[in-house]
Amino acid sequence: MSTIKTIQQEILNSAQESEIEYFTFHKRRFERFEGFLNNQFPIDPQSAKLKGLDIGSHYLHSSMILADMGFEVDGMDVSIFWDMDFVKKRGAKFGINPIVENDLANMPEFQTTHDKYDLIVFTEIFEHITFNPIQLWKTIYQILKPGGKIYISTPNSLALANWARNFKNLITLQSVGITVDDIISKVTYGHHWKEYSAQEIKTYFHTLSDDFQVTINPYHYKELDLKPPYLAYKALSKIGNLTKKFAEELEVIVELKEKKSWKKELSEY
Repeated sequence: MSTIKTIQQEILNSAQESEIEYFTFHKRRFERFEGFLNNQFPIDPQSAKLKGLDIGSHYLHSSMILADMGFEVDGMDVSIFWDMDFVKKRGAKFGINPIVENDLANMPEFQTTHDKYDLIVFTEIFEHITFNPIQLWKTIYQILKPGGKIYISTPNSLALANWARNFKNLITLQSVGITVDDIISKVTYGHHWKEYSAQEIKTYFHTLSDDFQVTINPYHYKELDLKPPYLAYKALSKIGNLTKKFAEELEVIVELKEKKSWKKELSEY
């Protein structure tokens, strides 16, 4: 059975409707992640297991993919997720080591860890960061092996449908940025406070260290039928996805070629 089919069967067996709906909606994104792993980290039975860290492991979807493909996996998230019985059982079943970390900004769990991970996964988290991220990325720089990679998936701020919606809200004097309805209606530890363009992400990492080499691949994974509701939004999304600059999603691969210099330190209040 393929990795994605194995993960899908695990989720179907859990019989949690909201999780099944989430995985089904994001399935093509997970398939893309599996393709990245096959391409960048082919399994070598003669070598020691590669080590992966899944930051924001949530229900362990990406962690299970890593484990099924031969990685030794640490799944890190806040206690509210690792306290769930089905997450604990799933982690034990797939051999995923739980790391409970409620302080993402400082990551105290890793203060004495160096050069441990071959891959750090940061999917659908980048846009949720609401604090100054310098110490977070300095810690990730510290725990990632030279030659290791960071895999990020995040919405594209230049996605055509979002750009059109934001422009409409601006010219009708309704709002700028995230709306009140978005803030009030969603249960989350952090909304999409900041979505990035490809150029912004390159600037972001080059500001932190010249050792980061950034590759960005625009893509999309959502299946959108051209019918109501939100027909105009769906049509614009499809048009944007035919381009690169205005596609819905960004796949970001950050390679740490070597460790020569870290450029930014967190300022005092």
